[in-house]
Amino acid sequence: MKFEINPEDLFEYKRRNETFKLIDMRSEGEFEDFKIPSAINFPILDNEERKIVGTLFDNGQIDKAKSLSVHYAASKLPDFFDKILNYVREYDHVVLYCARGGYRSTVFFNFLKGLGISVEKLVGGYKSYRKYIRDNLEDLIASKTFIVLHGKTGVGKTEILHTLQENGISILDLEGLANHRGSSFGSLGLDHQPSQKQFESLLFNSLLNSDELVFLEGESSRIGNILLPKFLCEKMSSSINLVIEDSIENRVERIKRDYVNGTEAEINSALDNLSKYISQNRIELYRNHVLENDLDFVIKDLILNYYDSNYAINYYPTDLHLSNDENILEAIKNFIADKKMN
Repeated sequence: MKFEINPEDLFEYKRRNETFKLIDMRSEGEFEDFKIPSAINFPILDNEERKIVGTLFDNGQIDKAKSLSVHYAASKLPDFFDKILNYVREYDHVVLYCARGGYRSTVFFNFLKGLGISVEKLVGGYKSYRKYIRDNLEDLIASKTFIVLHGKTGVGKTEILHTLQENGISILDLEGLANHRGSSFGSLGLDHQPSQKQFESLLFNSLLNSDELVFLEGESSRIGNILLPKFLCEKMSSSINLVIEDSIENRVERIKRDYVNGTEAEINSALDNLSKYISQNRIELYRNHVLENDLDFVIKDLILNYYDSNYAINYYPTDLHLSNDENILEAIKNFIADKKMN
């Protein structure tokens, strides 16, 4: 058994269906910004402790910084030790990592190893994992065949993706990974978006676990604050299209159900985002209807006078058009069967 592993070993564990627990030993702030998916946080130095120790290092007080680090870490040892023992019993592999595979993970790796506890350390820490993702994401995307769902706002593309997933069909839910629905109203009722680094890690993991044929929703190059990799956008633009259609009435109801679950203040803030595209008089009209809880008017007017005209797509004659009704799942399954036969 190897005790010092590389990022590719993690993916080999997955391929062999071996269980592993990732222990991120960085501070809470570092962990919150980006991490290896599924990792849990055991901060050896919390945010404030890391700041104090870092200042000492920066000022050249190396011995004092190390001494203080040991002091901070010692208070966490009993709880840390008990949890590690439980994970070692439960998982095939327990892997420690920090930012670069340095002091924070190495000290505790050696400590546990010296006690005969079978843990592993990720060489190079998160930095090496990030490099692996960047080096391999483009090839992973190239290895997949994409079927891209297109259609006007509110036709139910995301809803269809989730139905496909429930039926065992591989999907790539870009809006789910980005935690944003991809429009001016896309953040309503949602928590903050992941960092760009975290999004790319989630993207890699999702594709790694998918079949060769993957369904996804057509997106622009940006979802909220997240930029899609250029090679992903190029892959989508050259892929097979399925165009979803639905009535204006169904679209209004779906948008009201799926999008408008934020507060009045959040809705008005989203309207402000449209002020560069829509006249101020129109924005004020929408605000008045929001006050009267007449969201149907706002949604329908935005669909007809903004979204449908500004987000029009030139489809190809070979694209398959499907109505979002009770037969759509069967129609897509037939489409998949035809593709596999050809």
